[in-house]
Amino acid sequence: MADYAYLEKTKGRYILGPPMYIVSENTKPETTFNPAFELGYWRFGLRTAQIWKERLGLKRDDNWDDVLKKLSPLPQQEGLYVTHENIENMWTKFNFEHPGLVGVYGMLPGDGVDIECFKRTLDKVLATWDFNRTWGWDFPMMAMAAARTGNPELAVDMLLHSSANFQFDKHGLATGGPFPYFPSNGAFLSAIAMMAGGWDGTEGHAPGFPKNGDWIVKYENFNKLP
Repeated sequence: MADYAYLEKTKGRYILGPPMYIVSENTKPETTFNPAFELGYWRFGLRTAQIWKERLGLKRDDNWDDVLKKLSPLPQQEGLYVTHENIENMWTKFNFEHPGLVGVYGMLPGDGVDIECFKRTLDKVLATWDFNRTWGWDFPMMAMAAARTGNPELAVDMLLHSSANFQFDKHGLATGGPFPYFPSNGAFLSAIAMMAGGWDGTEGHAPGFPKNGDWIVKYENFNKLP
């Protein structure tokens, strides 16, 4: 991961790509660089790798630290995160497929994320995205983002979304891709586990579920997410 990042000497920063085929799957790899989700994942991955080295009694890798320190910030336009740096007309031409940028704080713990900017971005996604042209695992990813930002009602709404791409047959197998689409099932279970067991910084019982008296949540032996 550290070797893939490219040092842009004129700006003193490391960039990702091009080429870069990103989680949203709707941009051109040849021109895509510094995607938000992947920048967040790179930070999380390199940070975790250094922690593991320390746990093994090994010296931190100086190159990895340099990449972490100088890795490009998550791209913004007009106070919102965007799918990748220099994208044009994102909210009208690229508001379909996977809204991967919401995964940087939900599925991932938020390395490099400005929380207020993220909340505005999540609201923008909810207002503009074509949820009939997304895939099943996108809704649990949205639920995880909603839970982390303190909106458990929205988290539940995302898990119960009416999109034809996120329904379940009588056997519990999920639609939303080549059927049976196991990424939907896996994402659904992951989101439920997070909402029940919590994540770093949360306290109390089932922090990702509403506390309005309508939910009785029973669970056991879930570890908190980072």
